[in-house]
Amino acid sequence: MTFRRRVFAEILQDMVEHVRLNTPLTDFRVGSVIRTLLEAAALEDDEAYFQMAQLLRDFSFTSATGSGLDRRLADFDLLREPAQPALVEIVIHGPRPVLRDTPIAAPLTVYCDATPDHPRVEFVTTRNGLIPAGATASLPIPVVATVPGAHANIPAGQIAFLRSPIPGLEGATCENPISASGGRDAETDDDFRARARRHIRALPRGTPQALEGKVIGVRAFADTGELLGQVSSALLREERPGESTLFILDATNRFSQTTETLLAPETLTAAATPGQRHLRLAHPPILPAALRLSVRSPGVPPALALAPGDPAIDLDDTTGVVTFGVLPADHAFRDLSGQLAPGLLGGAIVTASYAYFTGLIGEVQRVLNGDPADPLGHPGWKAAGTRVRVRFPAIREIGVRLVVTPKEGYARGDLVGPVAAVVEQYINGLPLGGEVVLARIVALAMGVPGVFDVTALAPTGNVAVLEDEIARAPRGSVVAS
Repeated sequence: MTFRRRVFAEILQDMVEHVRLNTPLTDFRVGSVIRTLLEAAALEDDEAYFQMAQLLRDFSFTSATGSGLDRRLADFDLLREPAQPALVEIVIHGPRPVLRDTPIAAPLTVYCDATPDHPRVEFVTTRNGLIPAGATASLPIPVVATVPGAHANIPAGQIAFLRSPIPGLEGATCENPISASGGRDAETDDDFRARARRHIRALPRGTPQALEGKVIGVRAFADTGELLGQVSSALLREERPGESTLFILDATNRFSQTTETLLAPETLTAAATPGQRHLRLAHPPILPAALRLSVRSPGVPPALALAPGDPAIDLDDTTGVVTFGVLPADHAFRDLSGQLAPGLLGGAIVTASYAYFTGLIGEVQRVLNGDPADPLGHPGWKAAGTRVRVRFPAIREIGVRLVVTPKEGYARGDLVGPVAAVVEQYINGLPLGGEVVLARIVALAMGVPGVFDVTALAPTGNVAVLEDEIARAPRGSVVAS
């Protein structure tokens, strides 16, 4: 049966007709006792229908709007893209050549005047500048718009004014040689829905075979161009519904789980919007429990310290998304009625300190989870609503001791090296979870020319290897005598 919302007038009319047909009452004029009682009941029913209609609308992301759409798509790990400020470089022109290197301290505010095409837009420098000795113009200085939005994508040559003079460079001017770009308004409901449709169409990519196949061949490089690692095989293990661990095998056999700890706290937002709930770390944290958040709310002197496990926050450690619930009263956002509500106070500054993976694990995480800083190169691959952690397997070192009997005409000392080499090659070539088979070791050793017989002293049987382990034989661990 299709849901149809009924309104007050229709509900009241049905009630009046029912009472008229089933009771001796006849006075249903406005103001009568019975009509007033029926009106009260009809108002409540009308409100119930309204709430049911709202619930149905918010249940589907195709019809939900605003915060309802945000809540619905958060189930798929999708967050509305916030407004972004425009970026550009400017050049400061002094009135005359400077005698020595002249620094230009940041922050310095510059602006373009309002025109019929755009309003006045202010930019602030993000690092110190410099006018070299003998020059009148500075080296390019990056600036960022103080207010995010597409309105700040202004043409070249429009940024021409300093809000205040530069000490020692009175009369200086500025210009932007190229157009400002990167400014973007907050994602609209329609754009958010369109992105969600594209994302959900890729849900079949979340199968174990798709995830394992996607990462094979992924490489990680150091800044110097050195190859840090390359995925040769992968195994996905489901920990619980919606949460899995992807174990990867490094073809270089380094298994270096390189980590980096943020010594200086990472700023997640320098000025939160009122009621903002979702913030994203630049990298997924290695140890979620070690994450530390600091919330500095305007007008509240002590900063609020938060960590995973605190009921005020929720962390998705695979994507690095932090969701804020109801904060303590001093820092809490309040809705229009003044009640405590989930989210941050407007203008709050949130910083985080944590450790994250670099190297091969970090690169595979970017391939699977996506990288907001590189949406074209790393759009993400895993299915919406799932969590995939990337790890190296545990190394299971295997010791082998063999006694080799040579054939007539062969010296034992000439055989021990080739025998150890073929056994090492077999063990080090096993895949994730690959069992070490004693019969295979003996057969490989027997296959070496000149070997008459082989006795295995260790291991004494097959060695079982867990699916999150990998068998390896370090140099010197295979001894043939």
